Amino acid sequence: MNTGSTEQFAEWLAETVRSLGAHSSACLRMDNPLLRERIEENSLRMAQWLKIGRHGEMDYLERMFPAKANPWEHFAFAKSVIVVAFTNHWGDPGATHPFPEPAGDALLGYISAYAKGIDYHVRGQTILRVLHEQLGAAVKAEATVDTEAVYERLFAVAGGLGVYGGNNLLRVPDQQSVRVFIGCLFVDRELPEVIHAPQMPFACETCRACVKNCPTGAIGFGQPIDARKCISYLTIEKRTVLTPEEGAQIGDWLFGCDGCTSVCPPRDAGDGRIPVDLEWLFKTSAAELRRLIKGSAVSYAGVTQLRKNGVVVLKNMNSPQADKLFEWVRIHNGSERVQQQLLVG
Repeated sequence: MNTGSTEQFAEWLAETVRSLGAHSSACLRMDNPLLRERIEENSLRMAQWLKIGRHGEMDYLERMFPAKANPWEHFAFAKSVIVVAFTNHWGDPGATHPFPEPAGDALLGYISAYAKGIDYHVRGQTILRVLHEQLGAAVKAEATVDTEAVYERLFAVAGGLGVYGGNNLLRVPDQQSVRVFIGCLFVDRELPEVIHAPQMPFACETCRACVKNCPTGAIGFGQPIDARKCISYLTIEKRTVLTPEEGAQIGDWLFGCDGCTSVCPPRDAGDGRIPVDLEWLFKTSAAELRRLIKGSAVSYAGVTQLRKNGVVVLKNMNSPQADKLFEWVRIHNGSERVQQQLLVG
């Protein structure tokens, strides 16, 4: 690692993360006054968001809030943070997934396109681990990829990797790779700052496609998302049964939603969702399903959550074929949560 000058370090960092397959990188000093100002402002908005309950059942966000609001205490050893944006082939038509191809007449539920490829947590941690090795064994570091109390998007925006999109996700200048994940590597060294000035091809204010394409009205432009209306929240994070109103909102989604991401330029050329045969989902053993989804983002939800959502998707179909499978699930599935969902509405 060469930290002889800002230019040399910036060149080394850019070359290193590119060699690891990442999209872009930045570096911030933890004593950067603008960073502190942005974190304090964001924490005020976050506190209000939590107070009015827009986080739904994600109680862990309340528990994490004090640490997110004070990274100087949570990462007391850290003097700098390297921020990395990376992809897992999100949006790539050739990306693979572990689910079998459904038959032409199968009852289908869908999984978000971002779940294709390796779990982004694993990919990000791998990139940051190797980056740490490149920094040197004497450097103390801690890597976070959506696993710790960190405002990842804030750090990425502060480092100039992109801007907040209308859907609250990070939007990067490169239109060929807009769908990225974020990792942070907190280190105990005073590294040169590498802060970019992103040149966006157009402002989100002139587009707002993500807001217009949100099927539930969860997104308000310039406003924090209302998680309680978000299909991704309902299918992934909400572990209790879905109400009839929530069930109607998820439509045919089993895991996640591509409504606000598939329309952000460059728009997806086709339907990137992962189709899942619902009969296969219910009749395959839980052990086999766990084996198949291990290592993918879907494993976070787990088999019971997928099947609970599958019950709702079957109800939404309102067809004899769906009703027949629904009855089979009622008789044969032993999950208490699935059985509770069967009784709703």
